[in-house]
Amino acid sequence: MDNARIEKLELITTRLMRRASKRAVAMITPYPISNAVFGDKVSGAVLRYMFPCDGIITKGFVRLGQKPKKDVMLEVKMFNDSGSTTKGFALSKKSMAIEPGIKVKAGDCLEISLIPSEEVVSEIWVAFLWKPTMSDVEVKSFLIEELESGLLKE
Repeated sequence: MDNARIEKLELITTRLMRRASKRAVAMITPYPISNAVFGDKVSGAVLRYMFPCDGIITKGFVRLGQKPKKDVMLEVKMFNDSGSTTKGFALSKKSMAIEPGIKVKAGDCLEISLIPSEEVVSEIWVAFLWKPTMSDVEVKSFLIEELESGLLKE
């Protein structure tokens, strides 16, 4: 075989390999944790959660029943056997997004509290997303053909 023919075969093989390599993308969705509390004058803990594995709290959202006249303080406390950390957030609107970026370890406890104030809160909704570390995520492998054919039904 001459060199030109070998080069042409290598080029064809390379192009075929590019077409043959298919990629599949999987999404690892964060877990939602949420609660809503209603009452004449809501204060104290409005959400408690214990984390079963390591991860990070990525986003949160708080919604009050009505816009407060004065700021309402929300306390985000993370604690375990060795200590605790607390972050405070002032709620001045009816709804507010929060990005705490708090890393969590298995066994950590989260407590979201509404600090008592002159402002009367009768309704509060709290929701956070947390993402487990990759070591705690279940990984499944499938042939691309299985994914494409839609045979995967659980």
